[in-house]
Amino acid sequence: MNTPAAPPPNTLGKTSLVLGIVGSFFVVLIGLCAGVGKQQGWLPAVGPLLLIFGGAFTFLGLISALLGFLGIFHRSRGTAIAGLILGIITVLLFAAIVTEAGK
Repeated sequence: MNTPAAPPPNTLGKTSLVLGIVGSFFVVLIGLCAGVGKQQGWLPAVGPLLLIFGGAFTFLGLISALLGFLGIFHRSRGTAIAGLILGIITVLLFAAIVTEAGK
């Protein structure tokens, strides 16, 4: 009796999901640091450093969104869609944090 073969794993989707989780997690942490720094007055001292790290993790989110988009065209799409959404949220969250910190 022939059993159906398991579908090939969606490595693009899995990679997208992992990068989206890591990127969004660290962007949220950097945003919290920026908010506390703005409230306490030490944001100008560490602002450039937070901007560099935030930009790097936002780039992970951008890569996550790209890999998620490419992973949609494979069989199992759930992880790719989740990675795509997390990547987009990461980029938008960083833009909101930079806009709010600049006020």
